[in-house]
Amino acid sequence: MFVCITHILDNVEYRQYNIYVDIRHIGGAVLPRLKFQTLTEQMFYILLCLKDECCGIDIMDKVSQMTDGRVKVGSGTLYNLLEQFLDSGIIIQTKADGRRRNYVLTDKGRDVLRCEYERLCTQAEDYRKMFL
Repeated sequence: MFVCITHILDNVEYRQYNIYVDIRHIGGAVLPRLKFQTLTEQMFYILLCLKDECCGIDIMDKVSQMTDGRVKVGSGTLYNLLEQFLDSGIIIQTKADGRRRNYVLTDKGRDVLRCEYERLCTQAEDYRKMFL
């Protein structure tokens, strides 16, 4: 589980990331990071599309349009991720009409997306500090 908190102190904004990790050792090895602690580019854009209710084919079209074709999401990847997002409570299914299913972000999904956005902004700011 992770919590992303934005603070403003003396008119300076800073972010505090609290990551709660249950670390288990198996034969001296640590298990991988928590699921959805960070998002892949495809995950990010799928969730971004689900700000408003839409179905799978609409998501594929929106991602391609939003990124000028730079990011493509195949149907296998999309429906696998949608199932994982559903199981994690990041999205909910709003309606089903035959095989067509519509989805939308939950509050948890909005938090996951916002935290990823803030993480990416922090990375971009670190780059600016080093190179610009």
